[in-house]
Amino acid sequence: MASPGIDRRVVEDDTLEACVTLIKNHIQKHLIPALSNTGHVGVSMATSGNGSGGEDAERTPKSKKSRSVSPNRGVVAKSLKAVYSPILSTVGQFGTMIERADAFVACNEMDDSLLFTLSGAALSTLTIDASPIVRADAASLASIIQVSSMDLIAAIFRRYPRHRSIIVEDVFPLMLKLPASKKSLRTFLVKRSAASSRTGDVARGPPTSTVDDHDYIQPICALTLLLIQSCVVMPSQDDDEQMEGAEDSNDSWALKDDHSGLQGCVAVCNQFTSQMLQRCARKGEEGGASEFRPILSNLIDDLLLVRHLPEYPAAGMLLLYLSHRLGSDLLRASSSAKNQVEATYLATAMDAFGKITSAVAGSLQRNRENPFKLPESMDLCAPSPEPTEEINRCFCGRGNLDTFMVDCDRCHSWHHGSCVGIAKDTVPDIWLCDDCTLQTTVVEQAKVFARGSRDSDSLTSTDHNHVLRQLLLSYLSWTAQASHSQIAERAREFLIASWVKQLEGSEETLGSFDLGLVRNFAISQWTLPTPQPNQQRPRAHLTDDGNQRIMTSLVASSELCVSFNRLLGVILRLMGDKLASLRKLSVKAILQVVNIDPALMTQPTVRKEVSRCFHDESISVREAAVSLVGDYIIQSPNLAAAFHAPLLERIVDKGISVRKRAVRIFRDVLLSNPTYEGRVAACHAMMQRAADRKEDDGVRDLIHETFHTLWFNSKAFDMGITGSPAKSKPGQLGTKAELYCTEVSAQMVEVVRVSGSNEVLSTLVKGLLFGFAEGDKDKKNVERKKRQEDSHSQCKLLVKALIELLLSFEDTREHKEDDGKQLVAILATLGVFAQTFPELVVPHVDTLVPYLKGDNGVKRYEAAVVSQVSSMISGASSHFGSGELNRLTSGELPTDLVNICYKFPSEAVTSAVEALAKLANHPDAASDSIQEKKLLKLATQFYSYLLKTKDVTNDFSSMKKSVRDNVRRALAALGSICRFYECAGAADDHTLDSSVFVIETDVAKLQLDNLSNAAFALFLQYLSKEDESTKCLSLRAMNGVFISRPRVVLVAEQMGIITSVIGDEAPPSVQIESLRCWRDILISEEKRIDSGAAKAKMEAQKNVTLSKRIGGDQDGDSTISGSVLTKHSERLYALTLSKDEKVRHMIIDLIGHLLRQGLINPMETVPHLLAVQGDVKCPSTRALALKLLQTEGEKRPDMLRQRICAGIKQAFHFQRNVYSDSTNGSAKVTALIAKSDGPKDGWETIFDAVIKESAIRNKKAQRQGLLKGIISLFEKDPDVKYSNADQLPMLAFASEILGNLPYTSLSDPLFIVYHSSCIAALDGQGVLTQFAELLGGDVCDPNSEEDDIEKVSKQGKFDAAQQGLEAKGAEFGQLCVEAARILPLLKLKQFLRKAYNISEARVTSYVPSEKELIHEKGISISDGPPFSFTMKSILDADGSINWSNSVKIYSSFRRMMRDAEADDVHVDPEPTKSPKRTAKRKRGGSDQVVEESPKVSPE
Repeated sequence: MASPGIDRRVVEDDTLEACVTLIKNHIQKHLIPALSNTGHVGVSMATSGNGSGGEDAERTPKSKKSRSVSPNRGVVAKSLKAVYSPILSTVGQFGTMIERADAFVACNEMDDSLLFTLSGAALSTLTIDASPIVRADAASLASIIQVSSMDLIAAIFRRYPRHRSIIVEDVFPLMLKLPASKKSLRTFLVKRSAASSRTGDVARGPPTSTVDDHDYIQPICALTLLLIQSCVVMPSQDDDEQMEGAEDSNDSWALKDDHSGLQGCVAVCNQFTSQMLQRCARKGEEGGASEFRPILSNLIDDLLLVRHLPEYPAAGMLLLYLSHRLGSDLLRASSSAKNQVEATYLATAMDAFGKITSAVAGSLQRNRENPFKLPESMDLCAPSPEPTEEINRCFCGRGNLDTFMVDCDRCHSWHHGSCVGIAKDTVPDIWLCDDCTLQTTVVEQAKVFARGSRDSDSLTSTDHNHVLRQLLLSYLSWTAQASHSQIAERAREFLIASWVKQLEGSEETLGSFDLGLVRNFAISQWTLPTPQPNQQRPRAHLTDDGNQRIMTSLVASSELCVSFNRLLGVILRLMGDKLASLRKLSVKAILQVVNIDPALMTQPTVRKEVSRCFHDESISVREAAVSLVGDYIIQSPNLAAAFHAPLLERIVDKGISVRKRAVRIFRDVLLSNPTYEGRVAACHAMMQRAADRKEDDGVRDLIHETFHTLWFNSKAFDMGITGSPAKSKPGQLGTKAELYCTEVSAQMVEVVRVSGSNEVLSTLVKGLLFGFAEGDKDKKNVERKKRQEDSHSQCKLLVKALIELLLSFEDTREHKEDDGKQLVAILATLGVFAQTFPELVVPHVDTLVPYLKGDNGVKRYEAAVVSQVSSMISGASSHFGSGELNRLTSGELPTDLVNICYKFPSEAVTSAVEALAKLANHPDAASDSIQEKKLLKLATQFYSYLLKTKDVTNDFSSMKKSVRDNVRRALAALGSICRFYECAGAADDHTLDSSVFVIETDVAKLQLDNLSNAAFALFLQYLSKEDESTKCLSLRAMNGVFISRPRVVLVAEQMGIITSVIGDEAPPSVQIESLRCWRDILISEEKRIDSGAAKAKMEAQKNVTLSKRIGGDQDGDSTISGSVLTKHSERLYALTLSKDEKVRHMIIDLIGHLLRQGLINPMETVPHLLAVQGDVKCPSTRALALKLLQTEGEKRPDMLRQRICAGIKQAFHFQRNVYSDSTNGSAKVTALIAKSDGPKDGWETIFDAVIKESAIRNKKAQRQGLLKGIISLFEKDPDVKYSNADQLPMLAFASEILGNLPYTSLSDPLFIVYHSSCIAALDGQGVLTQFAELLGGDVCDPNSEEDDIEKVSKQGKFDAAQQGLEAKGAEFGQLCVEAARILPLLKLKQFLRKAYNISEARVTSYVPSEKELIHEKGISISDGPPFSFTMKSILDADGSINWSNSVKIYSSFRRMMRDAEADDVHVDPEPTKSPKRTAKRKRGGSDQVVEESPKVSPE
């Protein structure tokens, strides 16, 4: 029946139907079960009707379960072996039968029912999951059947355009039944393309495959491309002819105005793309989406794999339409409501879109980096002379192997015969390499097709593409003739049609070729010539490598690649979308693109969007943006410099994951680029994070690990540049270690130099060496201990390196101004290790002591130099042996320390006195040692001076500067001596008498043992002076006594000293100094207990009993200062309302220490910390209070919720007392502040940060408890008849907070609206009734319409006497107070409904106990002004009513109550599953309702 020349009329229909039935049954009942080893399961693979099952079968649960059927693939039932063998032996003959059916369909008409049966049977072959257990070559047999079946389907598809849409729809249910395992997913063999090495997500084929030059794709993908390519028709020869195949005017697949022949292909692409993405976009309840989304992902992987293969040119077209549709869906999701687009589909769509865009970027990059070098004119260069030596230019990259090679007859380069496809017995007479073939072909074609009227002989890239297409067409024509491949034949036809389409859209001026001539030449090759016996390849043919290079060039100029800017623009646009999920996905998509082409990061538009995402509101978006930059910052130093500042900001980001990612990036940068310019700033920023007590343990661990690797890795010097162990000689290990430590020490010094302090470095070193607190049971404790051991072993080498650096500095210094800063940095860095391991400094004391003379040539920094060295001497003194101590003290060391006290400021004096006192208290020091004598002499001299000048004046500010400086120095030195010198047996009695503190007028009687009492009495004299500076200095000196003798604090309390220095009468500077002193006392006592010094001191005292030692009485004195402060807690809280911002900052700092040590009640403290959130003019104080609130919120989340009302009241009173308007003197109170972070300008409440950073935000119950607490402020006290008018401004303040809090779920504003309605309904109606009773209105319906007062109020002519209200002013005013209490809630309710687009139906259906709906999470407020409410004063200062304000409140209250009653209706429920959202409403005035209301009926 399929033989040529057989008339269709002689074929009986019954015979044809029998053949079709035979094919169907043999495929579905024999071949598929046999190859898949499913005969024993008893599951028929046949499908109903035409074999597709239709759309319903696709969605039914039964069809889904069919994919999960797992046959017993390990064995074959013995009874089936005899059945499988004869069935599989028919595969060859059956393949021939399918080919005959293909030929018959191509030349004969068939009934629709037979066509659908035949196509359904052929489609079912794609479900074969070949089992190697049945037969070793089962996969090959399955491939034969599938390829033949695909050709048959393509023949039907090409022959019957009217059935194409049905066949395409049949493909989708089939996708759910395809094999899903990795081994069986991709079984269709294709050549390996140029894109294979760049497509990392595509599977390479079955694991058993050993073929290196082939890849595998899904058969369904090959079928789809074959169907698209089968729709192409021959282009018309001129514009007046109609395209072939368009005779049927009802055929929707071909349009009359089409001349390229691709219209049918476009229609199939559109239908396939639309149907596939519609199925992927279904929501969960509709079914199927979760199964189609991985299918889409796999399909795109395959299309990207084959789009560089000449046999599949339709892959580019399908990718183009997929990208257009995906981009449209993503942009539509950007502008639509959140619940209208499935979130998982957005992730799938963005991932697919990113894959396509990244593949396009890769194509453009490869073509840009390896372009074709084709002639730019028609004058071809002469052939190169034959070189004297053989030159191997084979594209394989191998050398001159002992194998057959051929020589190019033009450039005389040699190539391997196996690479170019030439054997010894098939060497042509003339052979040209790919480059020479391209050169000659371009020139030959240019001479043939060039326009006659051309002005020059130049050739453009457009001309080159015409030649490349012709070469590719020749290759496909030869392949189709040689292999009789339907794929190659359809591919060449598709290439011709695409070529024609490209010519129709080109301008004549773009090249030198005559486009009309080229078009006619391309169409003339439509019919494939009949192959001749022993036909040779065409002369102008290329190797496989040459063809791949052609495809790479043509793909780069395809429509898909031309649209790259549009694809990239879609991603960049979505990076600024309102939906955080879309922004995060788009950043990940741009990451895919930049992974392929890092050069895109240098584009201004890309860098601008990425930089914007660094400040995105969403933590996930910021993390994705930081990850994006981190992937390229190591390879590109320029990029690292460009993003250095934004990355530094992310180290202090609020998101823990963002901070971790930023730290990892800087770690990688610092490890890979030792000369990185931003090293110092990055190190300093990371050390600051590690020093922050609130920092997350994971972030701190990461920072410690980073610096351990950078600075404390004992094995670092044993590693080469590549990270592998370096091979060194036995004597070189120490040298390498020293070089490593020298480099590390220089980096540390630079960090300290830039930061100006060694505090953060000290914290880091202590954290690395000693870890976290004892008893830490974290899972990383083992790693921390290893780091500690490793770091400890490095410290000795680092100290030695720092000393060498110091000596080197002295040898090379040029005595410039900056030398002092470098010297201080070196000494400060060395001081860090002296604090941690003082014994390491002992061997280098002789190097340090000379710096104490103060003549180091650095005038500006001399004080800092001697202070640093004195501190190191002080720390190392306890490790001096008796010999070392005697040697140092017998020299100039004591004298130098004394001289420091006379020459330098108080900071250096304190350090010098401490060192001298430690030397005097050394266990090996004699009772009359030189250092003790020096110390006594120093104390006597300063004491004498203070004694002499104490009565000179009561105001030292009027004295000469020299006198003031001497008093300052004497108080500092004397206070330091009292603090640091420890007298033997000097423990105070439990009942210390204040009478012992008497000024000793006879200086000769002064000894170090009795100095403290006399000095304290002298300090009291100076504390009584009038000038603030002297008061502060005396307090600082007293602080030394308090620290060394805690029981003296009790004496100070008895004498009223503490009350006086923190009282209202004390100047702000004195208050600040007193608070600073208390903080230093608390810190000192904490260190004394933690370090064990208190316990050691107790054990050294012989009068302490064993029971006291066991009871821990060493802690007894440490609680004295805290107990005294607790007694003054009310005064401390009152200082938070001080008008001096420095006082407020200092008191919050002190409260933080008291809270941490458990000395004050958090329940009483939290409201005052919340009040300080209203300190909008002092951000540092707000931030400090916020940290304390965060800490307490983590410990006690319920406490914040319980104390929020008290906090609001305190914040209101704080602003009213602290801030005032300079224009009229009235208090200026606001709950709003400008946003401090984020890319958008806006407003937030003073409590936003508290709620965002606490656990309240994550729990519905706690959020509702918080909101209910604030709303309760508006409820009337049942024990009081009338509300207090003084509370109304505070209620307006609270309403602003409720209106502008950062709500993340729609249930929060609904909760406020619900309770506002309840209060308005209960209290509001009562107030209206009382107004009616007072004014003589209708008590039954008191607010049905506007009354006379409202009307007159609108006109602005209200007169209380005319309205008869003059005698009722008191009652009317009090009712207005009640109305003003409810009015903010009415305004707030209206605002929230508009701002969050809450429909009346949703308000009516809301119940506070209901569960949160998923689509109502992640809400954001619409753009517009924030909620603000100003409360007018109802009563004047003399207590009389203000009629103007009262009448306005009365009118607004009645109007708002009427509006609320109109909204309080019953909404008929919709028959849908969930209420539809109304149109988005605009933000308008508070009295205007702009929304679409559903149908309503009265209650």
